[in-house]
This record gives sequence, C-alpha cells and structure tokens, in this order.
Amino acid sequence: MKQLFGMMIVTLVSISVTCGDDASAGDWDRFRGPNGAGVIEGPPVPTTWSADQNLKWRTPLPGKGTSSPVVSEGRVYLTAYTGYGLDEENPGDPTELTRHLLALDRATGEELWRKSVASGGDEDPYKGFITQHGYASSTPASDGEHVFAVLGKSGLFAFDRDGNQLWQVDLGTKSDPAKWGDGSSPILVGDIVVVNAGILGNKLLGLNKETGEELWSVEDEAFTNSWSTPTTVEVGGRTLVLFNVPKKIIAVDPRDGSTVWTAASPLDSPSGSIVVQDGKAYLMGGRGGDAMAVAVDGQGDVSATHTLWREKLRSGIDTPVAVGGNLHWTSGGVFYAASMEDGDYVYKERLPRLGGPTGGFPNSDYASPIAVGDQIVQFTRSGESYVIQAGDEFQVTAHNPAFADDDSDFSATPAASDGELFVRSDKYLYCLSAE
Repeated sequence: MKQLFGMMIVTLVSISVTCGDDASAGDWDRFRGPNGAGVIEGPPVPTTWSADQNLKWRTPLPGKGTSSPVVSEGRVYLTAYTGYGLDEENPGDPTELTRHLLALDRATGEELWRKSVASGGDEDPYKGFITQHGYASSTPASDGEHVFAVLGKSGLFAFDRDGNQLWQVDLGTKSDPAKWGDGSSPILVGDIVVVNAGILGNKLLGLNKETGEELWSVEDEAFTNSWSTPTTVEVGGRTLVLFNVPKKIIAVDPRDGSTVWTAASPLDSPSGSIVVQDGKAYLMGGRGGDAMAVAVDGQGDVSATHTLWREKLRSGIDTPVAVGGNLHWTSGGVFYAASMEDGDYVYKERLPRLGGPTGGFPNSDYASPIAVGDQIVQFTRSGESYVIQAGDEFQVTAHNPAFADDDSDFSATPAASDGELFVRSDKYLYCLSAE
C-alpha cells in the first residue's frame, strides 16, 4: 500500500519483527559502534602507539577507502576499492572500478576471505570533492552471523560469516547533483536492515535481513543530498529510526516504515549522523555550519514544539561524540566542545601538530571522534592522533605522530572493542592494543 506524506511516498510490506540490538557485549558492529554513538565502556584502550609500541598487528589492504572497520564475533570487516580513482592526475577507466569486502581474524589480522564486486553503473568521475574520499565510504554492519555492505551502485550485499553470498539488492544508480558519491552505511534494527539510499535511489529502505525482501520504502527526491547514516532511539517502549535528510529529521517506525514525527532542520546536505542521548537528538554539519537539538518523543510535525535549540557551530564531515554533557568534534585542525544543554561553545582549541608524512591537517578531516569511557580518540587525515580527556577544559592526554612508513590518508573513524583500537588508512588496517 502507499501512504502520502507531503511529497513523500511510503511503500511497505507488513512483517512481524523484534527491534533491538543483537550485538555481543564489546562488539563494534556498525558505523561508530553501538547505535552509532561512538561511545563504548569497558577496558581502556592504549593512549600511545607507534610501529614499536602497542601495535598488535598490521595488515595490508588491497585498496583505498574511508569506510570504518567493524568488529563482530571475532571478525573484523571493512571495504576498499581498486581499479579506478587512485590517482587524481591519472584516475584510469571507471569501468575498471572494483569494490571489496574483507573479513579478517580479529586476533591475528589474517585475511579470512575477500569478496570483490565490479562497478555497478555510471560511476561519478574522480575529480573535485570525491577525490577526498573515493568509492568505499560506506561501513558494513554485522550481527555476528551476517555482514551487510553497501558496495556503491552495485547495491546492498549480504554474506554469512564464511563469505557465502546470501542476497543482493539494487539500491539505485543515481548520483547527487554534485556527483560526490555515496557514503551512508547500513544499520541493523532487530531483523531489519535499514539503509539511507538517498544518494543512490532517493529513498530510505527497510529490508528483511535473512532474504533481502523489501519491507518498506520511503521515497523523496529531496533525499538525494543526504550522506548520513541512520540512528535508533527508544521512545515509549518502541524503537524509532532517525534519518538526517536535507532540511528535516524523519523519525520512522522500522516495523512498517510509517513516519512518527518530523522536525525542520537547517541542514541542506547532511553527512554526519544524528547523535542521541537522554531523549534528545543532536545534529550538525553541512555547508552552513548549522546545529540543532530536538526532543524525540513527539508526533507529527514537531518543529515548533520539540526543537530545543539551534546554533551556528563550525563543523565539517564528521559526527560529534556526546560525552560528559558536551558534544565534541574536530574541523580544520580545531577541536571543539559545545554544551548539549544549549549548544553554546564550551571551548575551541587548535590541535597541536607534529607534521608527519602528509603534514598536519590537509583538507577536511573525515574521521569522527570516538570515546572509550571518558577518553576521546581523534584521528586526523595525516595520521596524527590524539587522546583527549572529556570535560569542560581542553586536555590532551596523548598526542601520537603518524606511522612513519604510512604516508596515506587516515580518513576512517576508528573502532574500539575490548581494550583494542582498530584503525584503517588507505594502506593498512591496524590493531592497537596494550596487551
């Protein structure tokens, strides 16, 4: 059946599901970990690292990528690309583009299997802004038994933990007007795979994780400028999925795709994800440096009733991390803290720089900060990294130079699990551990 909501079309297939988080304790099973919060409790991770210190293993990767590693049931999954777009001056033939999904042994870094998928359509040309991230920006999601990955215009793929393909679904082969490529990552909500296919297909989707059957679809051409990964929130005993799309937040019931509430947003091209804490949703980014907070317990259009604050906060591609009552993020080599209560800056401090193989803060830093307890880990594109104490004062606990023999980009958000950090560059996947 079809339900009209303004210019939005909702198509659904009824299914009985249980919504919730099936991840094992300690797993970092999707982009930015449990519910995309970028926060995990548990054993502390190391604060200093180098080729000679706290490096458990390092595994070469087949190609570039800005997608993050995910950790699930003893495996590490991530994507990469080869064949095209490796050199801006000589990008090559776009028909040669190949995307890869890799599974590695968590304990050793050994590659267990690799699935390679050829280009699925008319790829966006490797020029302009797309050179900052390339063609493997979407992070996989896993429940331990399955792994789900958006491999660009080739679609959404599901594999079992041994690398057997279970299904594949076409998400579309469209592009945003600027041809910046896709980047949103799939998430799991109980037995449903939820995808923001706004760039590829101008739609939001819910799919049966076992079969790939489409359960519901929300379609709107305005979604074409959303690179944001969805987030879930519990409200009144049920799970809602929050989508950060141009000029609005949409709260959807993942069981049937129905819209529960919407709120007007100042963001016209959101890339960062919504952060949820204590019944409030926070979002920032896009070209205008806008930010806002909204209460999540509404019905219908809650723009006038549930918007808590709006501010201008300088931000970029990354998603902030919420810890200690503040939002923390980095932009242009500056580390920021803003109060979650009213959006006012708590501090903004330039990160000290050591230089390194690629020299400081080139272009936009993509990696989002994560928090292990009250320690915030921030990587810059150059490979320099920082451990920063959460709080109202800027305090750098540790400052690590880039790995001396890795001059590639460190644009992926790291993963943390059971006292270990998993960090990917364009050349390697690193496991950092104090043990």
